[in-house]
Amino acid sequence: MKILSIDPSSNRIESSTTGIVLLDNARLVDYWVVPFGAQNFKTWFKEIGRTLEVDTVVVEKFEVRDNDYSRDNSVVETIEAIELCYPDLILQRNAGYQADIPNDLLKALGLWTFDKSHHQDVRAAARLGLFWAIRNDIEEVIKDIGRIATEKMAG
Repeated sequence: MKILSIDPSSNRIESSTTGIVLLDNARLVDYWVVPFGAQNFKTWFKEIGRTLEVDTVVVEKFEVRDNDYSRDNSVVETIEAIELCYPDLILQRNAGYQADIPNDLLKALGLWTFDKSHHQDVRAAARLGLFWAIRNDIEEVIKDIGRIATEKMAG
């Protein structure tokens, strides 16, 4: 299963980045660090994203915080731009994703070290894609995780 997983950026903080990974089951096909905001995502989509063959698109769900005005809620604008490009996307909460997909597993799968992004956004995107697959019992992804982990342990 080809999973395009996206950790969306702020639409106003220029140092923010959108992390994107393309997974084939649990294996990395490619990844991108896209500069902040909706417009930069649209540019990435026109140049790269529209040609990718994917089975599903998973985007981190962002919950607006009404009570804290210092919070950056502009991530919603970036998600709206992503949804224009991928109307069938799945919004996935990330609650519990570090427990389900621990750091050691990401390292074993080769999904730990990427070019520098704002808050390890590419790593977060990889974790999110696997988390979605596990939480939704996507058998071919789960089997691939097991196969890769077994190969690493065997040496």
